[in-house]
Amino acid sequence: MTTHSKMINCPQCGNSLPLKFQYTKITVCSYCESTLFLADDAVKFAGKQSVLSTLPSLMQMHEQFRYKQTSFMPVGKIRYAHDIGYWEEWWVIDNTGKGFWVSIDEGDFAFENPITLDKAAPSFADVRLGASYTFFNTQWQVTEINTGICEGFVGELPELIKTSEKIPFIHLSGTNRELMTLEYVFDTVRAFKGKWVDPFEIKRQS
Repeated sequence: MTTHSKMINCPQCGNSLPLKFQYTKITVCSYCESTLFLADDAVKFAGKQSVLSTLPSLMQMHEQFRYKQTSFMPVGKIRYAHDIGYWEEWWVIDNTGKGFWVSIDEGDFAFENPITLDKAAPSFADVRLGASYTFFNTQWQVTEINTGICEGFVGELPELIKTSEKIPFIHLSGTNRELMTLEYVFDTVRAFKGKWVDPFEIKRQS
């Protein structure tokens, strides 16, 4: 699998860290668990990261998997808790080095990518379960309203994240298993669009 690797050194322990994603913003040293910010070729220490317990999953860090005709490599993971459980967001890259988010929630898998909405998002305080909104000439129905708390992260990620950070979010369902997620971070709404996939179509590669 071809990846766009570069090498950095942890400023805390000196460990060599090969980065698989060329636009990585934050990573965790696999040796000393230091959180490292990457900006303008500088590597800055940002504290220690708590170790996430390994849970049973079709995905494991740096173990390739195939979905349909494309191979992917998981290079980062975030775990969020909410009032009835937890879910994980995996940052994976394909053969070309392009990144995707894979959400795993109670055994359900969805591929999502960041998007720019074609109109303003509703206020989080005004959203209600079952409400419908139209984006991109498609009607979307609110199926979940919740707040996730970051329990920790490992590997490489394309955006900055903090342990214990709270992120209010809503899930909206479209047609043909389409999914949209809106995250409300301070005064910004981050939107992601994708599709639920059949987990039996995800195959580990040796």
